[in-house]
Amino acid sequence: MKKLKIFIKGETINLSKPTLEFAKKSNWYSWVNDRIMNKHLLSKYKKQKNTPTKQVKYYLSQRKKRFMLIISTKNNVYKGIVSLSNFNKTKNSCEIALITDTNIDPYQAPYAPLEAIARISEYAFKNLGIKIINSGGKIELKRWFQRMELLGFKMVTIVEEHYKNKKKQPTYYNNSCGYEDYIKIKKKRKYFWDNLKNMKKRINKLPKKNMFDVYSEYVDSYKKKYYKKIFNL
Repeated sequence: MKKLKIFIKGETINLSKPTLEFAKKSNWYSWVNDRIMNKHLLSKYKKQKNTPTKQVKYYLSQRKKRFMLIISTKNNVYKGIVSLSNFNKTKNSCEIALITDTNIDPYQAPYAPLEAIARISEYAFKNLGIKIINSGGKIELKRWFQRMELLGFKMVTIVEEHYKNKKKQPTYYNNSCGYEDYIKIKKKRKYFWDNLKNMKKRINKLPKKNMFDVYSEYVDSYKKKYYKKIFNL
């Protein structure tokens, strides 16, 4: 199998467009089956045992709908994928998603996914006419979402634990990065991702309480007072 041509060169990772050959011959199909890599995916994806044949079908069906970039180490070891999908031409928006193997190049594991998000987001803003990038996931990822805040991703909504089709659904966190915030960050730092050294410093300076914790404490307190008043009417 030929090595993929590097599409975006990064500091801790490189990003490449997948090919049909890559879908056929690589271990791409196995990533969604891996318990560590699929830990935070929705249940519907975990239940579907992926195979090389299914991966090829997925690639062929999604290559014109989804902007996909394979994540590799600087030594060309493929370790995950970051992608943009659900493009809305009216709102100039899209959704971003990422899955990566943290066992590969473990020393860069806390930072490489963040750089992948930064690189593909900047490409979307600069080259695809995108004005807002949406993201989301289980609340267990709240620390990861806090790191994404360093790239302009702000909390938008929190969907509390609920039941859907008689099945318990976990608390879900939605965030987004707008073009204006991307520009603000870039003006301040000169680069959206300036360098790993500075990003490490920013991560270490992040507040102990993330936005979800602050929001939850405020809302829970307010809800108790509010509904106590309502129920006493």
